Amino acid sequence: MATKKQIAERALRILQGGDLNIDSDIDIREVMLHVDSERDNLIQQKLVENYKPRKSVAAVTAHEILGNYISEHTISTSFDSTRSQRYAMLGQIPMDLPDNAGLLYVNNAEDFSISFAKMSPGLERTFVGLPSLAASKKSYYTQVGKKIFFDEDSAPTSVIVGMVAVSSSLSDTELYPVSPGDVSTIIKSIVDLYKIMVQVEQDNITDNIDQ
Repeated sequence: MATKKQIAERALRILQGGDLNIDSDIDIREVMLHVDSERDNLIQQKLVENYKPRKSVAAVTAHEILGNYISEHTISTSFDSTRSQRYAMLGQIPMDLPDNAGLLYVNNAEDFSISFAKMSPGLERTFVGLPSLAASKKSYYTQVGKKIFFDEDSAPTSVIVGMVAVSSSLSDTELYPVSPGDVSTIIKSIVDLYKIMVQVEQDNITDNIDQ
């Protein structure tokens, strides 16, 4: 598995016909933006292809489809004095995917068998304290931006979070979570894109000469 920067460098080498050239008109940061865009597109495409024949998608199915794209982190929780709740601060941004597939699982790091179900922030204050919720003995979390808050009765001190992160929120130097074969697909798409851009530029120059 390669990093985002390494993938971008491979694409840039192809475009430059060999070694990287510091005087290139193409900025490596620009290529990395295209790498991010292509990865996000591939994830969306795989979801569409696999979800289309199904009427509903279970979390397990989403996990199977997106397994190679998951970033997993152990996060210590902190206390929010305003909400009087413990929360975990996400280091990356989950993708907005069907059936909450962007944030696939949140588990207690000290006991992985304890998982937390997602509850909409708008419903949290409605259901909290109800006997039916207490009787279910289910632990839940609510997501507000990059924070995930936990109910008071089962708040963990640390959690293991598995998510399909927005590509631009991934570090340039960490291993880039993709499926086998995706790297070559991403590089080909970027090379094809720049070839089209160069051709359009040349056509514009030719048109200006002919006028």
